[in-house]
Amino acid sequence: MRALVPALLAAFLLAAPVAAQETCAPSHLDRFKADAMVADADMRAEAQAALEACAAFAQEQQRNAGEIEERVLAQVAALAGRTAYAAYAADDIPHASPALIGLLVTSFRALYPHLRALPEDENAAAMRTIVFHLVEQAGPRATGSIRTPQTEGSRP
Repeated sequence: MRALVPALLAAFLLAAPVAAQETCAPSHLDRFKADAMVADADMRAEAQAALEACAAFAQEQQRNAGEIEERVLAQVAALAGRTAYAAYAADDIPHASPALIGLLVTSFRALYPHLRALPEDENAAAMRTIVFHLVEQAGPRATGSIRTPQTEGSRP
């Protein structure tokens, strides 16, 4: 039994890079092009799921290794830009990935240059999506539109 534990640990450690390649596969960037996703809602949903998985993988990599591979950061940024741009172009409301928001919280300085390097339209769409998500999370506190109780006889 004791001989089995190191073998299982070695198998797990060898499988981790393979899982990373599948979770955050470079082929996603070839498959999920913004222009192709505009007319295909299913492809936008698949790209959003790929973004979520890749951002979650990046967070896990940050927790385990203390840093995130540049390739993974670039891919998260590209998928965020493309999915947001495609959603806006399709007159849809893009939704920020919870894993992407979590990644921004933990690794903003590492991820921001990759978001900034996106083409202008994808950068603007991704940033707008992130800002709207954060404002929505902040709720009425961000806009100052907190309801106050009305007194009897006062005008609304």
